[in-house]
Amino acid sequence: MNTSTAGQRGAGAPGVFVIQAPTVVDALPDGLIPVRFTFSPLQIDIVEPWTVLPVAGLSAFVIFIWDVAGAAPTELPPIELRGPITALDFPYRVEIPESWLLSSAVVNLSFRVHNVRPDSPTFDESNSVTITIDHDAPGRSRELDPAIFPVDPITEGYLGANPLVPIEIPDTYFDRKVGDEVLIYLSAINSLPTGAPTLISSPLPTDSGPIFVDVPRDFFRRFPGARRLYCFYRLRDRAANLNLAFSRVAEVELLLNTPPSDLPQPQVPAYDADLLIDRADARRIVSVRVPSDYLGWNPGDQCYVEWDGILLPPVEVISTPFSVPVSWPVLIANGADLRRLVDVGVRYFIRRAGDTVGPGVVSPWTLVTVDMTIAGRDHADAPALLNRTLALVNVFGSVSNTANYLDFRDSIGSVRVTFPLFDNPQLGEVADLYWPSRPGPVATYTVKPFDIGGATVTFDNEVDWQVIVDGGTNARTLVHYRTSNFVNEQLSPDQVVSVNVAPPVSYPRPSFPQSTAATNFILTCATQPPIWDGVQVLIGPDSRIQHGDLVRLTWQGYRQSPDVDPIPETLETFDHTWDEVADAAGYTFLVLPYELLIKPLKDNAGAEATYTVFRGGIPTGTSSSRFVQLDRVVNSSPPNPTYCGPGGNGPE
Repeated sequence: MNTSTAGQRGAGAPGVFVIQAPTVVDALPDGLIPVRFTFSPLQIDIVEPWTVLPVAGLSAFVIFIWDVAGAAPTELPPIELRGPITALDFPYRVEIPESWLLSSAVVNLSFRVHNVRPDSPTFDESNSVTITIDHDAPGRSRELDPAIFPVDPITEGYLGANPLVPIEIPDTYFDRKVGDEVLIYLSAINSLPTGAPTLISSPLPTDSGPIFVDVPRDFFRRFPGARRLYCFYRLRDRAANLNLAFSRVAEVELLLNTPPSDLPQPQVPAYDADLLIDRADARRIVSVRVPSDYLGWNPGDQCYVEWDGILLPPVEVISTPFSVPVSWPVLIANGADLRRLVDVGVRYFIRRAGDTVGPGVVSPWTLVTVDMTIAGRDHADAPALLNRTLALVNVFGSVSNTANYLDFRDSIGSVRVTFPLFDNPQLGEVADLYWPSRPGPVATYTVKPFDIGGATVTFDNEVDWQVIVDGGTNARTLVHYRTSNFVNEQLSPDQVVSVNVAPPVSYPRPSFPQSTAATNFILTCATQPPIWDGVQVLIGPDSRIQHGDLVRLTWQGYRQSPDVDPIPETLETFDHTWDEVADAAGYTFLVLPYELLIKPLKDNAGAEATYTVFRGGIPTGTSSSRFVQLDRVVNSSPPNPTYCGPGGNGPE
């Protein structure tokens, strides 16, 4: 629309203030008024205030100037604007009667504002805006020539090779403009159309030259049983003027395949088994099965399964019967994970190859029931049985009372198991505890009134010790539970429980081979091999120590023999994996390093050795302690006593 700078004094007569051009509310950017807005008053916005706005009791009068190209300007009747009017009221909406809009015209529209009375000699005037009123439909009342099909006949082969069929519209109609549209009507009957158009073309980019409307081949496949196809068209311009008469008819022969028919009712095998689709079905597969051939079957047909209103991606029909899988997101899209859905509708459509928009041929409905609800909170890996958001159990023995540790002491009673209750517990839902020694549950918790998710609860029955014994000794006994709402189950992650059901073994004490030949069995400077080369500790052969067992020696030094004043720095452990062949005569540990573990034991000192045997990470028993006296004194006379060591005799 043509406008000029607003708010300038002196652009018109002396003393006249020029304001911004009016805004035509419903006009297009180039000033064209769509025809639907020409049968009611034209909405006009006065954008900015004029010089003197009327106060209460006074009025201003707006006079529009209707300047049609090629004719003398016309003043419209004054429009009274009663005060008070303030700057906050702008833009200010007024109307031009529809009687001025009944004829096609190009109009330069402006206005004057008079104060107090319409003939006041003082006024402000606006810049002008150009609008176009168009009541003339493309082609006017002249007969439109028939459209032209690109080939005759149209065959399956042609459609297979041409996704778009170009229909030519003769460039012979009157008053063609940029932006005109062609409304195409295809029919299997040679009579004037009565419904909506089959296709509306894109707006024409030019006002001259050839006109082709590309019609997707799918539209032709909607008439596979017809022998001839008829085409009419109409024209519509940017103002939405539609020519009254249809074009002369164009026709073409169709040689297309017979449409499919007699589609069998779909089957849902997962539902047929027990009249319910649940998570166990989803973990296997839920599918829709087309059980047999249908009439008019063609290679390349596309099958679209509709599940509860959701259209699945197409599957090409290679042969029948065939199945179409239904994914987990589709199964729960309408809330089957939140509530039981009854009478979920399942059907399918068969469309010819290349037809992606046509309705196709539809099968009868099959109705199924779907229930994917669970006890507790759902998880990202659904519908997997293992729900990693479920909390672990904690297992307590009657004596040890240490979480997830059981030993022989606990055999005098039962085992107590607790767990944090799953979210949103519902009355009657259950959790069943499983121990590796039993195929079925060994304890059950049933949700009770007023239970709260996250609260720690104890299984309703304790686990008998015989269950633990039957599971055997294992440092990694895996214990879990299953939740159930009596439709679907969820499996908790495994809790690792350390179990030792065997009574502890009392192994023989170790020995110190170097002390055997020593005077009074004391390790001294004369001991061979020298004690600074390491103190030997022998674990004798024992049939109860098995191949692969871990033997852990514990060494502790004391300042006075045998066990007075332990030296913390000398506490150390040594590990050895038992070999039934190499250790047939026992195994000798060598205690080193000298500086840390032996050197502090110098004057009537003592050392203690004991060992523990582990099998599979579980301690099977411990030996009694063996003590030995150590003395490295050479000369104890003060003030300079001397001691033996790897570098000879000397002071400490």
